[in-house]
Amino acid sequence: MPADFYHPGMGFLGNTAAPIIDEARGINRVVYDVTSKPPGIIEWE
Repeated sequence: MPADFYHPGMGFLGNTAAPIIDEARGINRVVYDVTSKPPGIIEWE
């Protein structure tokens, strides 16, 4: 089943990632995967 990623914009991504990195102890990076399917996968395990 083909799928493509949604491009929400850098402002939204920054505003979403910053609180996660600041408030979740042990988290120092938030990754947004833009690999289309196929060959990428939708869920990471």
